Amino acid sequence: MFTTNNKLVRKGMALAAALGMSALGLVAIGAPGASAAPAIDKDQEFTISVEPQVGETGVTADGKSGKFDENKKLSSGTFKLEKGDYDVTTTAGYNEATKATTATFKLATSPAPETKDLDASGKTSFTVKPGLYRLTQTKAPTGSKAALPSLILIPMTDPDTGTWMDTVTVYPKNGSAGKITKKDITAKDQVVKPGSEMKFEIESPIPTLTAKADGDKLKSYKVTDTPSGPLKVDSTNSKIEKVEIVDGATTTALVTTDYTVVENPYGIQLTADGLAKLDDNSGKTLRVTLTGKVAPKGDEVWQKEASEWVIKNKAAYNYDSEKGENGGSETDPQDQPDIPMAKLKVNNKDGQTSINDKNAEFSVYACDDAATGDASTKGEAILTGLKAGKVSDEPLAARDNNLCIVQTKAPEGYELGSAVQKVGFDKTAVKAAADAKKAVEVEYQNTLKSSDILSKLPLTGGAGIALFLIVAAGLLGGAYYYARRNRVRA
Repeated sequence: MFTTNNKLVRKGMALAAALGMSALGLVAIGAPGASAAPAIDKDQEFTISVEPQVGETGVTADGKSGKFDENKKLSSGTFKLEKGDYDVTTTAGYNEATKATTATFKLATSPAPETKDLDASGKTSFTVKPGLYRLTQTKAPTGSKAALPSLILIPMTDPDTGTWMDTVTVYPKNGSAGKITKKDITAKDQVVKPGSEMKFEIESPIPTLTAKADGDKLKSYKVTDTPSGPLKVDSTNSKIEKVEIVDGATTTALVTTDYTVVENPYGIQLTADGLAKLDDNSGKTLRVTLTGKVAPKGDEVWQKEASEWVIKNKAAYNYDSEKGENGGSETDPQDQPDIPMAKLKVNNKDGQTSINDKNAEFSVYACDDAATGDASTKGEAILTGLKAGKVSDEPLAARDNNLCIVQTKAPEGYELGSAVQKVGFDKTAVKAAADAKKAVEVEYQNTLKSSDILSKLPLTGGAGIALFLIVAAGLLGGAYYYARRNRVRA
């Protein structure tokens, strides 16, 4: 009796276990074990639909479609799907897959990872077979955080029907990474030309990590500068002047052990010490001040078309966290320097009449814009010996500051100009000239002829000379008479 009861108990337990595994979809019921088909067909194909959304949070993930918000779609993005080394058609493999995390995920040797870009609809998809997959966003739109890596178990049960879903839909979240900006902070009254040093300021956001509350920390953070046109920013022509954490009007300087200088492109990479300081200042701003140089006179860039003489340098930052969050952005065109350059031509005029053939010469200075009254110069001349009507040898940058023209050699038949001529050298004029493949032309007026001055002097010829000699003789005679009389009386 006892033996019979034990057999019944064992059979009941086996049946209960089989029914339990059947509910999980791991075994089939009602057929001999030797010929039973697995509940998960390893060759069946499924679809993973990737439909990312803008925002830190979103709808509850259940694999169902129909929750995509057209107003929150990403403008661009790239996703990588990797298959894990888990055989989910077995009980042991399935259970191991359910316990995996993105950190402990075991990558299978095949198939190779697949990478896809979002299409125009803001979506992409992958065709897969049963397994555990890791989805990673490798590129996010500018100004957005990439979504955190996620694990997707295929197949997945439809919560409404209790059957496998042919398509599993996921909605990765792309939070805001903040905006990076860059500006030219070269002294406003400095006129930039070939060989000039310029100074720039890059400000990038320090992210608040999505999983910061769960202990996530920054693993890397980099700020770089990519110049174009005649500007050179590299280890030879540049230096990192300072790196600061900015909180409103308060700045905290980082020390040189908080970062290392990197090349190609030039910039900084935060060290472990620097990353710890950034983690303590989430939501604030990192400011990098650095210099660059305009290509020197004779550089091959000046052999190109004038329309290519544009000082540009975009900045970028990117970061990764220990839990796999990554993000960053590049400067938008309106948030980075864009400074055209052009050569200068001074046309010498008398009213509306050109007197370029009178061989005047000029020097060009920065203007002292702080001075009141008449225009005045500041600093050393930036161009000298510039002949009237001739194009300068070197281009100048249009930084919306003024140029002051000084005449150093008078035009023939005219008095040397005493006025300092202030002329504008703005981006609109420079770009128009460069596009037209010509120099920016300005005027210097000479209206006082030398003959006008000479006509006011005493006559110096003919009767004038005779009269001068008679008066001089009379004065000399008188002087001789008085001198002789004084000797006689003595």
